[in-house]
Amino acid sequence: MGGIFHGRIDMPDWIPQPMWQGQEAFVIGGGPSLRDFDWDLLRDENTVGCNNAFRLGPEICKVCVFVDRKFIFDKPNHPRKGFYDELSRFPNPVITNDSQLKHREESWLLWMRRQPKGLHRDALGFNANCGATAVNVALLLGASTIYLLGVDMHLGGDKEPNWHNHVIDKANEQVYARMITSFGHVKKDLELKFPGCQIFNINKNSSLKMFPILDPDIFWAKRKARLELKYA
Repeated sequence: MGGIFHGRIDMPDWIPQPMWQGQEAFVIGGGPSLRDFDWDLLRDENTVGCNNAFRLGPEICKVCVFVDRKFIFDKPNHPRKGFYDELSRFPNPVITNDSQLKHREESWLLWMRRQPKGLHRDALGFNANCGATAVNVALLLGASTIYLLGVDMHLGGDKEPNWHNHVIDKANEQVYARMITSFGHVKKDLELKFPGCQIFNINKNSSLKMFPILDPDIFWAKRKARLELKYA
């Protein structure tokens, strides 16, 4: 993976290369719908993982993205215990668009300019949501079909916010409305700036309805059958 990323010293501007040109990619969100997910299904796939997805390991999370410095820094910019050290040892690319991290010198971190909304070819759209930023990363790497996983946009049945237990912020149902609205800018710019590319949401219970919804049971059954034929 290292060959598609340039300049790992002194927080350079990330220069993406379209190494996934015309291929499929999966965005690994944080939603609780993934609590019982079979991660081995992603072992041979192109993936962009949000935040704690790096904990799945480099064979599952091919690229990690985070958008908020508090993910790795506690106040006042002290390394967050259990996050900073672990992520700094992650062998695959780690990308952020947090403007305040541009001036740091984490040699393991790649940085790209942030735009507040939408999709971009020379920046990463924020859209109040790491999942939306991860979509932008996948598109810049050349993916033409993107599948959303764990982009639930609501809390789980037990009010849990994530599929993992490495939670920084207290669960708050109200944040999802703003995230869903911001995804509207992603949908608009997908057609304008990345024509011919598609986004599908593999979660029939997701509150994000603006992209085609795929039933995960049907999708993965077909995927497994295809892989069995490929390796038969």
